Amino acid sequence: MFYWIKRFKKLSKIKKFFVVVVLLSFIVLLGGLGFWFGRSYIEKSLQKVFSPLGTLLTGKPKEARDVPDPLNGVLYTQTEANRWKNRLPLAVVIENHTDARPQTGMAKAEITYEALAEGGITRTLNIYLAPDTQLGPVRSNRPYFLDWLSEYKAGYAHIGGSPEAQAKVRQYGIKDLDQFGLGAPTYERVTFRFAPHNVYTTTTKLRAAAAKKGYTGPVSIESWLFKDKEAEPEERPKKFSLKVKFGSSYSIGSYDVDWIYDPKTNLYLRKNGGLVHTDAATKKQLTAKNIIVEYVPTQLAVSGGHGRLHMSTIGKGKVKIFTDGKVFTGTWKKSSREGRTRFYDKRNKEIELNRGKIWIEIVPVGSSVSFK
Repeated sequence: MFYWIKRFKKLSKIKKFFVVVVLLSFIVLLGGLGFWFGRSYIEKSLQKVFSPLGTLLTGKPKEARDVPDPLNGVLYTQTEANRWKNRLPLAVVIENHTDARPQTGMAKAEITYEALAEGGITRTLNIYLAPDTQLGPVRSNRPYFLDWLSEYKAGYAHIGGSPEAQAKVRQYGIKDLDQFGLGAPTYERVTFRFAPHNVYTTTTKLRAAAAKKGYTGPVSIESWLFKDKEAEPEERPKKFSLKVKFGSSYSIGSYDVDWIYDPKTNLYLRKNGGLVHTDAATKKQLTAKNIIVEYVPTQLAVSGGHGRLHMSTIGKGKVKIFTDGKVFTGTWKKSSREGRTRFYDKRNKEIELNRGKIWIEIVPVGSSVSFK
């Protein structure tokens, strides 16, 4: 560096002027080229990154999740919702006999009703719209299931049923998907279980059979109220558990239900008969975002040599709703068979639920329901 400075000092004034002009021209040229290339690069980058309003658009923008599932309030993108918005809802009877566990497909039901059948054994009615899944073991119809599925105008998957229940299917004009009328391949008997706990189907097969019968969607469903936001982690209790017994006159210990609250996920984890209750498809424990315990007047009547339960599903009664690790006591109301069951607090304000799986425990009045 010093060498070139000494050389420059020895030059004549004319040569010094010439050198300075050349250096300045070179600097200006480099600066201009740098500015042009830099500006071009930045402009192209900005064109890729920002819209005229400055909204970040790099890559493929994430589609908003703002379309609620009318059953459980879970939010989907419009693209996802387009796959199910015109579907026929399905109501599927899946048994809960100890020999039927673990069942398949209950984890994906948006809403599950659990109620007594006979002999102290509970049975479930599972409602599906958005997800697709294998289902089973499928079992028989009961009349009170018809009162709940009528709220969704759903296609009804079952295997026969009690005489009263089967007569009401015809009387009510239910979109019937009885295995006795469809058979294979809609329903198939698996080899890894003994009858009668071995009849399985899928949501895809059921909807294909429904379409052939002219049962199609979309069906308008009156949604329940859902909260915009769940309780913050610091607002959730560290521990909470719920135990449901289905009435001392009817149930037996293998069908008592325990729900253990997990504050990290804000979910309730299910045990049945003291054992972790899993889904055969997911291999994971069954969970729910909301537990609704609905107290329903229940009577045992003997007809044709068989004892059948009758439940007064229309009217009103006591309800306890468990969400966010808390309990809300109120009243359930249902004005008609097709009328939507609604849940109200002590001020007669409809209770809001969290978005996610809803499990409804239908228990006889006087059943033991404890929590701590």
